[in-house]
Amino acid sequence: MQPEKVIWKEADREKVAGMLKKGWSAAKIGQAMGISRGAAIGRIFRNDRLRALMKRPPKAASPRRWPVKKVARSTVKANPAPVLQLPPPPMRFVPLAELKRGDCHWPVSPHGAAPDQHLFCGAGTRKGEKWCPYHQLIGYQPRVPRHG
Repeated sequence: MQPEKVIWKEADREKVAGMLKKGWSAAKIGQAMGISRGAAIGRIFRNDRLRALMKRPPKAASPRRWPVKKVARSTVKANPAPVLQLPPPPMRFVPLAELKRGDCHWPVSPHGAAPDQHLFCGAGTRKGEKWCPYHQLIGYQPRVPRHG
């Protein structure tokens, strides 16, 4: 089944141009022309003259509801957090099958290693932790504030 091919005549284009000049919405134009809103938009945008009428001037910026407090940059001092550094632990390079509770689960294999050659740190961890303190420091980075 072929879609119905309707071509607007010049009188229809003039009628739509008048509606656009009056500020009618695409839904109202579609209703008046007996087509859907999407079909009206499509036909308007395929005609250069109607497309030019469809474009509206940009809206003026609305005033803010609450005043924004401005802070001078010179008064704000960024104090970076002290960088905590730990020496690397004595890694044991343990395969996955041999990892036990209390062993560090940080992967230390090369990126393209075969599945049976994946090795993990294996250093001692704190109770209930999966990584040793050294790898926790690497794995958990503090959040950087987005604003300010």
